[in-house]
Amino acid sequence: MILAAFRSEWVKLRRPTLLFGTFVGLAAAASLFSILIFTQARHAGSGGDLPNLEDLAQPNGLIHGLSRATVLLGIVAFGIAAAQIASEYTLGTLRQLLVRQPRRVILLAGKYLAVLSFLVAAVIFAAVASGLTSVVMARARGVDTAAWSSATGMHDLSQALGNVTLAVIGFATLGMIVGLVLRSSVAAVIVGFAYLLPFESIVGVIVKGTDRWLPGELLSVIAQGGTPTVGYAAAVTTVTIYLTVAAVAAVILFTHRDVTA
Repeated sequence: MILAAFRSEWVKLRRPTLLFGTFVGLAAAASLFSILIFTQARHAGSGGDLPNLEDLAQPNGLIHGLSRATVLLGIVAFGIAAAQIASEYTLGTLRQLLVRQPRRVILLAGKYLAVLSFLVAAVIFAAVASGLTSVVMARARGVDTAAWSSATGMHDLSQALGNVTLAVIGFATLGMIVGLVLRSSVAAVIVGFAYLLPFESIVGVIVKGTDRWLPGELLSVIAQGGTPTVGYAAAVTTVTIYLTVAAVAAVILFTHRDVTA
């Protein structure tokens, strides 16, 4: 039953404009971050928050561009997930879907898994593009990449990709919850973007320590594998609690609210 809902959602997701737009757009964004990391890297010494060329030659040098692009990847994932569920209300197609699959939880689960699989595939594609760009830029800047293919380098790469993917799943889940609650693609995307970008950034600057509690900040911490101020396990635990509570409330709302369009 879930498989049917899953496949039905993929009919929408594989539309060329959405499929190629998302995959190519995320790959371009991740590649751009890699280019900026290498072009702005100094030969030695501190470059502020940016790694220098010596840092880029370390086993984890391949992942800097992808890690820095996480917030952008997450925001795009949020918008796509929110739009996919909210558009069913906006376009009035939810009633027709429920005629074919009246069990709302099954329908919702299939749609959710389809959106997640779509976004995870897009992130992997972006990671490959970012990695290839990093290799080209490393050669252009004379960075030794031997350590990247070492056992430590492969471990760092797989761990970073896992963390970024987990963070994107979190952003997508949050987006789908907001889409379910607001039932409008435009409203969900605007509210989500306004909260994740200016609101959290402003609050984070004004109120110190909020990176321990704000969901967007915590998802960024997860993508980085933890920070000196917030541990990885604490970030995962807090985000899981947030999303679980919000998801349960959204599912209850979805299953009990009348479909009027």
